Amino acid sequence: MLLERSTWGEVEAYLARSKGVIVPIGSMEQHGPNGLIGTDALCAEAIARQVGEEADVLIGPTLTLGVAQFNLAFPGTVTIRAETLMAVVKDYVRSLARAGFERFYFLNGHGGNIAACNAAFQDLYADASFERDRVNRAGLRCRLRSWWEYDAANKLRYELYSDSEGLHATPSEVAITQAAFPGAIKSATMSKPGALPSDYYRNFGGDKHYDADHHRRWFPDGRIGSDPSLASPEAGRRLIAAAVPEALADYRAFLAED
Repeated sequence: MLLERSTWGEVEAYLARSKGVIVPIGSMEQHGPNGLIGTDALCAEAIARQVGEEADVLIGPTLTLGVAQFNLAFPGTVTIRAETLMAVVKDYVRSLARAGFERFYFLNGHGGNIAACNAAFQDLYADASFERDRVNRAGLRCRLRSWWEYDAANKLRYELYSDSEGLHATPSEVAITQAAFPGAIKSATMSKPGALPSDYYRNFGGDKHYDADHHRRWFPDGRIGSDPSLASPEAGRRLIAAAVPEALADYRAFLAED
């Protein structure tokens, strides 16, 4: 059930049976020589919408812009500041909470969103914590889960690509977009990825990058240790199939939390 394709009456009826919603969230940034700029948002949306097709789950509009300033040296990247994403997330949650929603499960496709989203969640909880003179709306809960955190999907992407998975413009995420949008598959000639410095994952994993000019000097074609030429629609279909059951189970466990 997609929020944007529903009427307000259908949403009101949904609220009578569930207080939860899944919100896909990603980014609009370069993804190497053959990756779509919208890859992060498209991956999160593809998995979330498949969950919505398999179960009675409302899927909210995708948040397509994320925190990606480090990719601004690549044409086409559109970023927002961390404080902007925090404001958008809080207003998104408050809008639906006003209608009666209580559980907000953000299905994420971009590492740069993690810190800002979790900070926004803490601000939302603080609104209740500071209001000691009124009844605390104890039902409001938010969670962010990146699709690669699902055990089956994470295991599969390394089985498929091993060290060629890399950190950005990965063959797994490009494969998911190829499966979801076969008419938009791109091809490009590229070299094998160079080895990353031994401490790169520790220092920069989770998109903890410096400024855009520095980032492009380090990674001139946009890839970070990845070989997205290995991507295929079949692999993408397998990755989506691996992620969806665990995403649904994780969401249902979140709804059931006391």
